[in-house]
Amino acid sequence: MKVGADVKISIPTYDPTTGWQGVARPDGSLTIAGNTYNSLFWEGPGYGEYPAIVSGTIVPTSMAVGVIRTQLQELGLTEKESADFLEYWSDKMPNKPFTRLTWLTTSQLNELAPLAITPKPDTLIRVFLDYSGLDTPMDLPKQELLTIPRNGFTVVEWGGLSPYKLY
Repeated sequence: MKVGADVKISIPTYDPTTGWQGVARPDGSLTIAGNTYNSLFWEGPGYGEYPAIVSGTIVPTSMAVGVIRTQLQELGLTEKESADFLEYWSDKMPNKPFTRLTWLTTSQLNELAPLAITPKPDTLIRVFLDYSGLDTPMDLPKQELLTIPRNGFTVVEWGGLSPYKLY
């Protein structure tokens, strides 16, 4: 698998020339260079243009994790995928009274940081949370979240952009 991004940090190590070379199994495990992983991890800016934030959800920060949990279900993530997402992102919520939550879609992520996977998955689900803390609520059109149905070989990628880490 190759990602169209300048990968700064990865587990396992990402080779920008070849990507990750390995085998995915039906249980979701991945074998790369003789090691088994439950997932791949990468950080870095995509090569494409970052989409404009034009919609989202504004919530009191105290409610953000609960709203994210509900939105992950709406986006079609499983309980385990949602739990993994929340384990990583819950403690990264802003220290502000309100939080803006905006999800980049699979098509937006395919433009920003395209994936090349062989064999090509039957279903590709990519969800990416762009969020920021707010002192006061703002007017923003509500984002409509769509579930992508899973069929056959499915690849799920989740991630986010912390407003505190920029490359």
